Amino acid sequence: MRDVLMPSMGESVMAGVIINVLVKPGDLLLVGQTLIEVETDKVTFEVPAEESGKIEELFAKTGDQIHPGELILKINSEIENVKELIDANDINLDDQPPDMVNDPLTTLKKYFDKQTDQISVVENGKLLEKQKNKILSSPLARKLARELGIEISDIGKGLNNRISLDDVKRFAKSSIKQLQEKSIDNRFEVSRLLPDFSKFGDVSRKAMSAIMIATSRNMVNSINIIPHAWIEEKVDFTNIELSRKKHKAQVAAAGGSLTVTALVIKGVTSALQAFPVFNASLDNERKEIVFKSYINIGVAVDTGNGLLVPVIRDAQQRNLTNIAIDLMRISKDAKDRKTKLEDLEGATFTISNLGGIGTTGMNPIIDWPQVAILGLSAGQIEATWEEKQFVPHLKIPLILGFDHRVINGADAARFLQYLKTLLEDPFLLLL
Repeated sequence: MRDVLMPSMGESVMAGVIINVLVKPGDLLLVGQTLIEVETDKVTFEVPAEESGKIEELFAKTGDQIHPGELILKINSEIENVKELIDANDINLDDQPPDMVNDPLTTLKKYFDKQTDQISVVENGKLLEKQKNKILSSPLARKLARELGIEISDIGKGLNNRISLDDVKRFAKSSIKQLQEKSIDNRFEVSRLLPDFSKFGDVSRKAMSAIMIATSRNMVNSINIIPHAWIEEKVDFTNIELSRKKHKAQVAAAGGSLTVTALVIKGVTSALQAFPVFNASLDNERKEIVFKSYINIGVAVDTGNGLLVPVIRDAQQRNLTNIAIDLMRISKDAKDRKTKLEDLEGATFTISNLGGIGTTGMNPIIDWPQVAILGLSAGQIEATWEEKQFVPHLKIPLILGFDHRVINGADAARFLQYLKTLLEDPFLLLL
């Protein structure tokens, strides 16, 4: 009998909530079959079975919080009647040669070889898994890793491609140090007991979603670590709005939506290429600026269940139509709760557009470890003097938040002026 543990949930994700349990004690499992669905602060995902066998005990319950390394279930890979597993999975023995029908172990082995990349092999009545690039480790190392909730695969290869007890200890010490540093970074987050509001009238409570909790934690972390500064500029969108309306049907036919946000993403991408420090990160420990050759734009999406920031990857390689298509896809996935974890990682710059709600101003908070963020407020028609008369123009405020340790005010002003120039002349976006 073996323990099935919760795997790693991704970078910096320490816990999730079980929202669906899809198996029960006594079930026969195949490799890849979904065990539970888990919602983290970033995304909802499925946890598949990594080996075949029979569930003896189930510990996962809907609504429970779960952490990496915690026990999900116990599985028995010693199936006495292998024919039972064959029947349970509708494996047809009629098409097999007579010798294979009389040897169900061989049949099951060959079936799994065809059905899965993670090959299941039957040896001596036991269902085993041959995994590609299997990580070797000592029994003591595996035992300590299980007790500490550490995924062996997260540690690395170890000496001679074998993870030792010392490797696990070093990894654990490093993880503790990182948690301590995060605790120090959050030293300004003071918890205080709330007063008894019920003394003044009726109250009700609603649990925060995992996404809301993550947003709260990340924003506290960012505002404590980063010395924020903001600069604002009104941009004349009159000409680019005319072009947008002219070409939006063409983009819609290609499967995208030519929105103001899509246009701003294109402009920001060009500005980041001209001012690469805005696409960088600060390594405060080593006192270095980390410059990235890729541009991944995070776009804040209001999902109704909290704020998600899916990413448009390699924006520097995409034309405006492709950006509009990607933006429409990631926005829809976020609102439909279909966003994958990889769609939320790796952003180098974030854009938050609250203009559609009607807000007239904002001070967006930088998403660490990024060093800048751009906010858009609602546009307004303003009278602009042209030669001998006032002419109505659409002006949209752009607010640039930046990390003052990395970027000074003058560079921020130049970045925003460069972006303003691009957006006020649609032709420049094509150059």
